[in-house]
Amino acid sequence: MADKNVRLRDEVGKAILEIVTYYQPIHTKDIWYELGEDDRFKDGIKLTEVNETLFQLEKRKAIIRGKNDHWKRPR
Repeated sequence: MADKNVRLRDEVGKAILEIVTYYQPIHTKDIWYELGEDDRFKDGIKLTEVNETLFQLEKRKAIIRGKNDHWKRPR
Protein backbone atom coordinates (compact mmCIF):
# COMPACT_ATOMS: atom_id res chain seq x y z
CA MET A 1 0.00 0.00 0.00
CA ALA A 2 2.79 2.43 0.88
CA ASP A 3 4.50 1.68 -2.43
CA LYS A 4 1.31 2.61 -4.28
CA ASN A 5 1.13 5.92 -2.39
CA VAL A 6 4.74 6.73 -3.24
CA ARG A 7 4.12 6.02 -6.93
CA LEU A 8 1.00 8.20 -6.90
CA ARG A 9 2.89 11.03 -5.19
CA ASP A 10 5.67 10.74 -7.78
CA GLU A 11 3.13 10.80 -10.64
CA VAL A 12 1.41 13.86 -9.14
CA GLY A 13 4.78 15.59 -8.77
CA LYS A 14 5.73 14.83 -12.36
CA ALA A 15 2.36 16.06 -13.63
CA ILE A 16 2.62 19.27 -11.58
CA LEU A 17 6.07 19.97 -13.02
CA GLU A 18 4.69 19.50 -16.53
CA ILE A 19 1.77 21.84 -15.81
CA VAL A 20 3.92 24.52 -14.19
CA THR A 21 6.43 24.37 -17.03
CA TYR A 22 3.72 24.79 -19.65
CA TYR A 23 1.51 27.41 -17.96
CA GLN A 24 3.88 29.31 -15.71
CA PRO A 25 3.10 31.28 -13.70
CA ILE A 26 0.04 29.32 -12.58
CA HIS A 27 -2.11 29.50 -9.47
CA THR A 28 -2.46 26.50 -7.13
CA LYS A 29 -6.16 26.03 -7.86
CA ASP A 30 -5.49 26.08 -11.60
CA ILE A 31 -2.90 23.33 -11.12
CA TRP A 32 -5.50 21.35 -9.16
CA TYR A 33 -8.02 21.87 -11.97
CA GLU A 34 -5.53 20.72 -14.62
CA LEU A 35 -4.77 17.58 -12.59
CA GLY A 36 -8.50 16.87 -12.49
CA GLU A 37 -8.54 16.90 -16.28
CA ASP A 38 -5.62 14.43 -16.47
CA ASP A 39 -6.63 10.85 -17.30
CA ARG A 40 -3.88 9.52 -15.02
CA PHE A 41 -5.86 10.67 -11.98
CA LYS A 42 -9.35 9.32 -12.68
CA ASP A 43 -10.06 8.94 -8.95
CA GLY A 44 -9.31 12.62 -8.41
CA ILE A 45 -6.69 14.54 -6.49
CA LYS A 46 -7.43 16.46 -3.30
CA LEU A 47 -6.35 20.07 -3.02
CA THR A 48 -4.41 19.14 0.12
CA GLU A 49 -2.41 16.61 -1.93
CA VAL A 50 -1.62 19.31 -4.48
CA ASN A 51 -0.51 21.71 -1.75
CA GLU A 52 1.70 19.07 -0.12
CA THR A 53 3.30 18.17 -3.44
CA LEU A 54 3.89 21.83 -4.26
CA PHE A 55 5.56 22.26 -0.87
CA GLN A 56 7.82 19.25 -1.50
CA LEU A 57 8.74 20.48 -4.99
CA GLU A 58 9.49 23.94 -3.60
CA LYS A 59 11.66 22.39 -0.88
CA ARG A 60 13.64 20.57 -3.62
CA LYS A 61 13.88 23.89 -5.52
CA ALA A 62 12.12 22.38 -8.54
CA ILE A 63 9.57 25.22 -8.47
CA ILE A 64 9.24 28.59 -6.78
CA ARG A 65 6.23 30.42 -5.40
CA GLY A 66 5.64 33.87 -6.80
CA LYS A 67 3.14 36.56 -5.94
CA ASN A 68 -0.44 35.59 -5.12
CA ASP A 69 0.32 31.87 -4.84
CA HIS A 70 1.44 31.52 -8.46
CA TRP A 71 4.07 28.90 -9.24
CA LYS A 72 6.85 28.84 -11.82
CA ARG A 73 10.04 26.98 -12.62
CA PRO A 74 13.30 28.60 -11.50
CA ARG A 75 15.57 30.04 -14.16
